[in-house]
Amino acid sequence: MRRRALVGQLVMIATGVGVFIGGVVILTIGLTFVFVPTDLQFMHTDAATPKSANAHLLPFIAHDRAGFGGALMTTTVAIVLLGRWGWRQGEAWVWWTLLGATVAGSASALVIHFFIHYTAFIHLLPVYFGSATLAVALILGRPYLMYRAD
Repeated sequence: MRRRALVGQLVMIATGVGVFIGGVVILTIGLTFVFVPTDLQFMHTDAATPKSANAHLLPFIAHDRAGFGGALMTTTVAIVLLGRWGWRQGEAWVWWTLLGATVAGSASALVIHFFIHYTAFIHLLPVYFGSATLAVALILGRPYLMYRAD
């Protein structure tokens, strides 16, 4: 049980690092290009058209992207801290907290994308991959985190 939990812990921390990298990428895109190619394909436009529509549109979208990237980077703190120092036998609250955060983060991202029909696989691949790795970490760690050794 302990060995599986250690693998789960490693996967959790690695996923946290991946979320941080994703946050840096989104923050960087938000502060530079604003749109990725799948955004422009989804909107059936090029980067110049939104800029010409309203001078405030690109800075408005950029600030949301930068904020979202920063939010992902701070989420990493919680994932890594819980994965590193909270991952102790019998600490069921850690498992439930990480499960709740995983479901809330992944579900909100996927629901909104499917709701607006922005379902480009490559665009959503980081969400799919991150959700899968978090699920693996939680499955591997569940017996260890949920039950105290007596």
